[in-house]
Amino acid sequence: MTLLEYLVKNDSIKVKQKAETWEDAIRITLKPLLEKGVIEEEYINSVIERTHELGPYYILAPGLAMPHERPEKGVLKDGFSFITLEKPVIFPDGQEVDILLGFSATSSEVHSNESIPQIVMLFDDEAIFGKIRKAESTDEIIELLK
Repeated sequence: MTLLEYLVKNDSIKVKQKAETWEDAIRITLKPLLEKGVIEEEYINSVIERTHELGPYYILAPGLAMPHERPEKGVLKDGFSFITLEKPVIFPDGQEVDILLGFSATSSEVHSNESIPQIVMLFDDEAIFGKIRKAESTDEIIELLK
């Protein structure tokens, strides 16, 4: 499945969400996957715990994070969520993030062979960041991802 297919299937695109802390942002990002039975609660807690230990290893570009954990930390199915925040949150290393891609994979092959190439292609164009931040609806995000 493509990134867009996962997002539509799990109804996991949310725009202009409110988060006070980076921990809130992680919970908001992964909540759609929890609600759809893609991950267990343990997965969310593990991402937050690991961030406290190692820092935000999943920040891919300025303003963009892809919080994720290992499959054995509560992954039930492969899935993605796509969240934009009303205003950025500050991660432990001082970086501000307002676009988050939640990600769960049942194997490392899904991670490296499917998700990363799609995400790299999407965010290869600097202009996409501004368009995503301006989007006011799920439908606008879907159009940008097509």
